[in-house]
Amino acid sequence: MSDTKKRILLIAYNYPPLISPQSLRWFYLSRELAEDGYDIDVLTIRLPAAFSELSDRVPAVIRVHRVFPGPFHYLTYRFSREASRKEKRDKAAPDRRSITAGFLSALYFGVHKALSSVAVPDVYAEWVPFAVTKGRRLMGENAYDVIISSSEPRACHVVGFRLKGTTSVPWIADYGDPWLFPPGRKTGEKLERKLLPRMDAITFAAEGTRRLYLGRYPLLTDKDVRVVTQGFDPGMNTGAEGCRPPVGTFRIVYCGSLYKGLRDPMNFFDAVREIGSNDIEVLVAGRINEFADILRSPDFAQKITFLGFLPHLETLALQKGATVLLHIGNSTDIQVPGKVYEYFGAGRPVLCIRGSDADTSADLIIRYNRGTVTPNRKADIKEAILHMHDLWQQGKLDRSFSLGIEEEFTWKRQANVMKNVIEGL
Repeated sequence: MSDTKKRILLIAYNYPPLISPQSLRWFYLSRELAEDGYDIDVLTIRLPAAFSELSDRVPAVIRVHRVFPGPFHYLTYRFSREASRKEKRDKAAPDRRSITAGFLSALYFGVHKALSSVAVPDVYAEWVPFAVTKGRRLMGENAYDVIISSSEPRACHVVGFRLKGTTSVPWIADYGDPWLFPPGRKTGEKLERKLLPRMDAITFAAEGTRRLYLGRYPLLTDKDVRVVTQGFDPGMNTGAEGCRPPVGTFRIVYCGSLYKGLRDPMNFFDAVREIGSNDIEVLVAGRINEFADILRSPDFAQKITFLGFLPHLETLALQKGATVLLHIGNSTDIQVPGKVYEYFGAGRPVLCIRGSDADTSADLIIRYNRGTVTPNRKADIKEAILHMHDLWQQGKLDRSFSLGIEEEFTWKRQANVMKNVIEGL
């Protein structure tokens, strides 16, 4: 490591093997920073042995320090689907665990909602005392050049604030989503206003979030905030051979999360149901919330296959093997779904349903000619599907779009932006 490189303490509740958009963000960014010589300690949560995804892909030079997540989430992870599946494999006697897991699953959302109404800044606040204790020990043992806290969850910024304390170590707060959107709880807003003046720099995953914060908090200036988008790693987009559709099948693949009112797929589902072509299939993978039951109903099950939540590498392979990738944009410009950058890495045409006039991701698809953009109306979506299907039948689909690597959105390029922020301190 050269003398100019920094030692980083990264506070990231979400980090492999716990998989989420923010976890993947710092999995890739920390790998790139470590490859460039940065010395990195990661402070994160301890998970049951059943969780292992991507753990073997974290470079050995990154030291990962795991601490107790708190009682509520300890039970959540202990009796999660991952733990239940491992129990089945190890004991071949899953009945008691299945009953327990089902019971806790039924309780989870009610308890989570109740805790979220009182915990500040969020339900993950139970991790804060354990993380702060470990973080202070690490800071006593090591001379860090910078602290970086990764949100979501927001509790990571509270840990960053507590570790920053009265030291001169610079603190970068990395936001995946806004702390409060739309603004609501006064206690949460009051806490963020207390934290912001101690942050030496702030990074956001989307330009819309940056604009929101500059408008909401007059103390922030352009030099305080930077945008480090989500990205893709060209080296991880391999292994699509087993995920390609059967010959003569036009496969539309959606990967990601769906939310009513924010990223709503019902017009697409209805459009697919009305299309009579038997050579069109639709695969949906991810956390799709209330839409999962809809897809299991007889009205949709024959046309659309719901695969559930897949491991990250399987998701990348599924995307790479698709005929067309489906992207549904957000109804605001505050967030840009990270999957749109993964789609760039997959090198497949995108059918993009515009979430609103402010949908930044749809503008990206148009600017780089990565696919077809359509309004979120059933008739328009149906027309767009049939247009891309017609191009495919003529052998013109891939030639109609620019599907090469866009270096601007690689994780290496985003890590370079983060390096500029770090060195600028």
